[in-house]
Amino acid sequence: MKVSPDDFMPLKLLGKGSFGEVYLVRQIGTDTLYAMKVLSKSKILGQNLLRYAKTERDVLSYTVHKFIVALNYAFQTKTKLFLILDFCPGGDLGRLISKYGKISEDRAKLYLSEVLLALEDLHSRDIIYRDLKPDNVVIDNEGHALLTDFGLSKEGVLEVNEGAKSFCGSVAYLSPEMLKKAGHGKSVDWYLLGVLLYEMLVGKTPYFSDSK
Repeated sequence: MKVSPDDFMPLKLLGKGSFGEVYLVRQIGTDTLYAMKVLSKSKILGQNLLRYAKTERDVLSYTVHKFIVALNYAFQTKTKLFLILDFCPGGDLGRLISKYGKISEDRAKLYLSEVLLALEDLHSRDIIYRDLKPDNVVIDNEGHALLTDFGLSKEGVLEVNEGAKSFCGSVAYLSPEMLKKAGHGKSVDWYLLGVLLYEMLVGKTPYFSDSK
């Protein structure tokens, strides 16, 4: 089935990033809601980030897992790239932590277990995620946690501790091996899982400081 932007009715803006936006959309002719990620080709090409957009599309195109957001359609126009993803109405963990200060221990254990299963699935296929943080964990309509945003993922990583060299990630979530630029592997995701648990329970990252 060939689809285009004309097949989706934008309802509201869900989020905005440096290279595009995410909208809540309804597929025309149905009641089905999706999250539509729209990336600007000029911004991606201008900052040499095409490989990240391609990685996200590629990883999601062959990933089917209960705790990973599904890619339903991917297409492009002359100026934009479109990813049509499952819509998770519960928002992301970052917003929940901002709203409530912290997550209850029972709920944090549930979310952690589900993210753990998602990471194990990725690692079994030699993919590392590398960008685990509350903003990239969304909650579906049944209250389950799903991984989203795979732009920084890397395929073909066979080693636990080495295999990737690039320096990437969000400042508050950089692992020691990433900071040392010593090479990293699947273990980087386990470090970030610990940071995620800490932030859910405490309400801030482990090494948070108001002073640089």
